[in-house]
Amino acid sequence: MNATIEEVTTWLEQQRWFGGKGVPISKVEVLERIPIQSASEAEVEIVRVSYVLGSLETYLVLLQRMADGSLRDALEDPAVARGVLSFARDGRQVPLGSGMVRSETIGRGGELLAALPPEPAVRALGVEQSNTSLVLDERVLLKILRKLEVGLSPEVEVGRFLATHGYRSTPQLLASLTLEGPSASELALLYAFVPNQGDGWAYLTDALRKAHEPDREVLRRLERLGTRVGELHRVLASDPADPAFAPEPIHQEDLQRWSSSIVGELGVTLSKASDRFPELAERQDALTERAKALAAVAPSGQKIRQHGDLHLGQALWTGDDWMVIDFEGEPTRPYAARREKHTPLRDVAGMLRSFSYAAAVAAVPPAARRRSVGAAKTAFLQGWRAAVEGTGLLPASIEDTRVMLDVLELEKTLYELRYELQMRPDWAHIPAEGLA
Repeated sequence: MNATIEEVTTWLEQQRWFGGKGVPISKVEVLERIPIQSASEAEVEIVRVSYVLGSLETYLVLLQRMADGSLRDALEDPAVARGVLSFARDGRQVPLGSGMVRSETIGRGGELLAALPPEPAVRALGVEQSNTSLVLDERVLLKILRKLEVGLSPEVEVGRFLATHGYRSTPQLLASLTLEGPSASELALLYAFVPNQGDGWAYLTDALRKAHEPDREVLRRLERLGTRVGELHRVLASDPADPAFAPEPIHQEDLQRWSSSIVGELGVTLSKASDRFPELAERQDALTERAKALAAVAPSGQKIRQHGDLHLGQALWTGDDWMVIDFEGEPTRPYAARREKHTPLRDVAGMLRSFSYAAAVAAVPPAARRRSVGAAKTAFLQGWRAAVEGTGLLPASIEDTRVMLDVLELEKTLYELRYELQMRPDWAHIPAEGLA
């Protein structure tokens, strides 16, 4: 169908998962075209986006020409998703100009994919995210990665590790499609699909709309979520023989580096927010002192690989338990940064901030909000602490744990504000209120 560069550029800017919204584009170029056999004509391309300020990003796009001449995402056509599935379960390798695309099954993945019918039913997952996910025959989840990073994907790396180290509270990784060569990156992943009743975000916001303060059942579920996250951290810290996952002691230099990074992010974030939230400038000195408190903590506890972008949307309620999903890390950070070891309290801080977000979106009044968020945090932390007890992951004192968690919640709030200002300006007031 040969879409023009101008058409691809316009289409990209309209996509939810495109990270360059609002940033002037200087050029879009096609790096590779990938042949995916399907019953419908579609273009699968790897494109590089150059911005006026000089930065570069790479995206995977699947395009299809409509009868009226317009373009749509080819994954809206079930035949295209089936074509990707066939590529994966046939173990194909397709040479390209500068490398190849290779499919690989993982563990029992080949067996499970082979059990699908030749033309499985396809439905979109229907949730807002930075990638595109489709459910095949209600048994397999196909996840198309949109923004491509060169290097080893944390999602594949962590998925393999969890599958081989006994963590059962996450969907099993079945297969991957990888671009090999100078620009090596993951293109698509296939997981066992876990039927569920929705994610933790939908669950908690709905519960708080019905009752501004969570009842015993809600708190019981949040405590269990804490347990499952604690078990995740326990497993991620369980293999001292694997250099990529072996837990390491936290040193003073780590605390100083983390603190300095947050102080830097604080300055950048408040500068970006100055037009919209000028009142935050008055908080900069106090917040800076708060961030510096991390460097004054006595070094103790361990740093490990972690989820990296943990929030309520990354937990699925199956009806009787939680499943933790999406181990790609924060999509705005490069792979190298996402693979760095850190205190597991950073994951915990992300989840605690998510409780505050849920209460704000559910329009819980301020006084009740403090109580409901406090109760939710207490329940989650109770489950989490019990699961990591005796592992050596926690700081030596409760006070040090509180300081670290407080500063890491600040770091997460800064990230949220930068994200919302670029992607969802109508929500930017939520993290801004958290900083104020």
